[in-house]
Amino acid sequence: MQMNIFYNYDENEWQSDREQSLGFGKNLLPIKIGKSGTSSCFLVKKQNKKVGPLIGILASKEGRNDFYGNRSTFKKIQNYLQKHGGVSFVMTPEGYNGEEKIHGFLYDHGKWRKAIFPLPDIIYNRVASYKAEQYLDVIKKMAFNNAIPFYNPHFFEKWETFKQLSNNTFLLSYLPSTALLENIDQLHYWLLEYNSLIVKPVLSNRGKGISLINKLENRYKVKTNSSSKCFDSIEAVWEDINKDSKTIIQQKVQLKQYNNRPYDLRILVQRQKDTWAISGIGVRCAGLGAITTHVPQGGEILSFESVNDGLNLEEIELLASEVAHQLELAYGYLCEFSIDLGVDENNRFWIFEINSKPMKFDEPHIQKKALDTLIQCFYDDAGFS
Repeated sequence: MQMNIFYNYDENEWQSDREQSLGFGKNLLPIKIGKSGTSSCFLVKKQNKKVGPLIGILASKEGRNDFYGNRSTFKKIQNYLQKHGGVSFVMTPEGYNGEEKIHGFLYDHGKWRKAIFPLPDIIYNRVASYKAEQYLDVIKKMAFNNAIPFYNPHFFEKWETFKQLSNNTFLLSYLPSTALLENIDQLHYWLLEYNSLIVKPVLSNRGKGISLINKLENRYKVKTNSSSKCFDSIEAVWEDINKDSKTIIQQKVQLKQYNNRPYDLRILVQRQKDTWAISGIGVRCAGLGAITTHVPQGGEILSFESVNDGLNLEEIELLASEVAHQLELAYGYLCEFSIDLGVDENNRFWIFEINSKPMKFDEPHIQKKALDTLIQCFYDDAGFS
């Protein structure tokens, strides 16, 4: 069953114009009877005496009175919910003071407006930076104390995630040799072993901070997406790449190519009740001279059909399911993630990275499937399916 509720901006309260004893949000905040003042109407679902669902999209604060995040995605979530019943709002850690209400931002008639909300039925973590995510303790405690599902609990740190996946014997064969970079002797040994290495900060995304080291006959070449340098000694290489940040080294896999440029796959994996399914497969091709396929670093989007020359889709589905199982053993309840999956010249798959907060896919059909599946997950976990 569906019905309308109203938000009164003058009184900062949720109202109903026809039914009493309704509760809203996880803490069942009573909705006041009687519509008055300057108010906006919102379509919600009704389950017994509860209306909703109420989805809190967690973002970081920007300035004194704003938030930072992917506003386009946040708007799409709200618009979708309003077509089918439900309300979403953007919340920040600063908007919660430990009580039963949250100050947040409501997308209403084409603009973001400040409003006050009960505790949400679901918290969808879209905090966009590692630094900002260090300040979520108060929100995580609130979610735990009130049994609120907390989607995307944190970014996946690359080294920790590699270790977790390595515990799965099935996945082990899909993982390139990887180690935490600790000293120059280790770097020297690995270059003797593999000739080419990828160097990545453990806390980075979108291809930022990645280097490729090639061992040549009498020197070393260090390449990034924006520069290329040659060094005569391993000591000089170490000085160049040894930054303050924690870093991993990984064997370089010779990827399949499209028009002489390497490409890899982006696999979007989402929960569907008690199972996991692939919502889409995107293809990203490196720009000319680039060492990564990320679009922000010059990569190009290709259709899956343009590169699918006999790839084993059943194997990809099994791999995705095993990754989901292993991640949940390590991190608890999850809703979605994406896999950066390489394909070598023998059609062998390689897991390069797992992303806990998948970026918006540019392919429209994947966008639609992703949003449909996410919203259904909201309904299921909030008790409105």
